[in-house]
Amino acid sequence: MRAFAVALLLLIGLLPACKSKEKAAEANVPPPPEWVSARPISGMYYIGVGVAQKTPGSNYQRTARDNALSDLAGEIKVNVNTNSLLYTLERDYKFEQEFRETIRVTSNLDLEDYEAVGAWEDATSYWVYYRLSKTEFAEKQRQKQVTAQELGMDFLAKAQSAEAGAQFASAADLYLRGLQAIEMYLGENNQVQYQGTSMLLDNELYGGLRGLLNDVRVNIENDLELNYHNRFKTTAEVRVASPKTDLPLEGVPLIYEFFGSYGRYKGSLATNADGRAKIPINEADRGKNSNNLIVSIDMDQIFQPFQSDQFMRRLAQSFRGASSQKPIVNRPPSVHLIAIEQNLGKLLVGNPLSAAIMTSLGRRGVQFVNALAEADLVMTIDANTRTGGESQGFSTSLLSLNINLVDNKTKQNVYKVNRNDVKGVDLDFDRAGLKAYQNYTKNIESELMRKLVSDMF
Repeated sequence: MRAFAVALLLLIGLLPACKSKEKAAEANVPPPPEWVSARPISGMYYIGVGVAQKTPGSNYQRTARDNALSDLAGEIKVNVNTNSLLYTLERDYKFEQEFRETIRVTSNLDLEDYEAVGAWEDATSYWVYYRLSKTEFAEKQRQKQVTAQELGMDFLAKAQSAEAGAQFASAADLYLRGLQAIEMYLGENNQVQYQGTSMLLDNELYGGLRGLLNDVRVNIENDLELNYHNRFKTTAEVRVASPKTDLPLEGVPLIYEFFGSYGRYKGSLATNADGRAKIPINEADRGKNSNNLIVSIDMDQIFQPFQSDQFMRRLAQSFRGASSQKPIVNRPPSVHLIAIEQNLGKLLVGNPLSAAIMTSLGRRGVQFVNALAEADLVMTIDANTRTGGESQGFSTSLLSLNINLVDNKTKQNVYKVNRNDVKGVDLDFDRAGLKAYQNYTKNIESELMRKLVSDMF
């Protein structure tokens, strides 16, 4: 206990000394330089001042440096030349925000040749001061712009060659790569000498790309009819060509859509060397009154390699690809009906079995035609009743029926049903025969139509 008391007294005695040392350390901190309290202004330099708090475990020196460089980059103003592509895009499509964001991000990563002017710290914060010569920066940017223009011209030459060879996808990609090569300088004057001609490189690349995308004709060459003979499946024959030369365009990415059996159906493909593509239509919604196949150039696919670039994404939105559409016509089968319906050997008036079949198929769009030559299918109905016996004052009649469905073109049998045991019971045989017809037609959907419709469609 005595030892503890002694230690405590010693600790208390040391506290004033510690406080004195802290005060001495604070007294040794030099006063902050003027640039800490008042931002420097210079006509010769871009200025960057950054500060970071000294929090435990943080790399405050690096944070201050990054903040200073970001501050410095913010001083670099982007002046849009009236002859530049960006001037046109800003005026027509409001591109300024995307371009300036690209410049800001790239500038932060691309700053070089800056110099450290000073640093200052106290117990809680760390300050740094950088500057960059405006003259040296402008010269470096000029050299970089020249290098970028040379690369852009190389892409332009390759794009024009690909376009002349009807290589659509390659040409579009090369025009885009040319634009991306000079992206940092789209606000500058990009006047260059190209193949002996003075021109604005950015406008030439952009105009070439727009011309390529506009100079396209998408044509669905065949009628799209779903009918019995093609089993309600067809193929759209699409051709993509230049409207000026009619040259087929190879490698054009396409997207297509139509209403299928289970909602909107979409797909994608590309044209072959003949500028052609085949689109299968196997699941079209036959119950929809208006159903169109729409085929368009897949702009997302063309711009897909550049989607990580904010400015290029925005550029993609300014383009609309050529498209074409054609109605998908659903033509249900046409049927020529031959019916003989009898009750106990006597022809019936109204043919109840035929009437029930025609009503059910009519709801599904099937047309019944009088001319045999106009029919896809020929249906024959042969039905008759016979007496089946009497019991307790009631008579029983039995209905026999034969229904045949034949392909009018191939004469092949499509559907056949035979029944001999449809029973009807009433006070006499004649009424019982009519009752047998009634019993069968009452359940005709489950008895006959499901299988018949499946075979017809």
